[in-house]
Amino acid sequence: MKRNCHRCSARNFEVPEFTFNEKKTLLELKRNGEHMKVVSKIRSLYNIDLVDAKFSLMHMNTKYGNCNRCNNDKLKEEYITCPKCKSLNFNWSV
Repeated sequence: MKRNCHRCSARNFEVPEFTFNEKKTLLELKRNGEHMKVVSKIRSLYNIDLVDAKFSLMHMNTKYGNCNRCNNDKLKEEYITCPKCKSLNFNWSV
């Protein structure tokens, strides 16, 4: 699926349809500060460009319901633009 973040760029990025287990694994790696492993894992699973994999990494929430950028705690949808700062969030409930 194509996604964009009004805050980052007008470009549409390729975001894979992650499975529940992939989301769980990727979030665990991100929470542990293993960002390069997240990017590498996304690229190996889906064969997408580096910039698209980094886009996914940078927009994953580490805490469900909280904006990745401004910490607004009222996010409810899985892929949502924060009403406060306009950043895209991968708000995965895993």
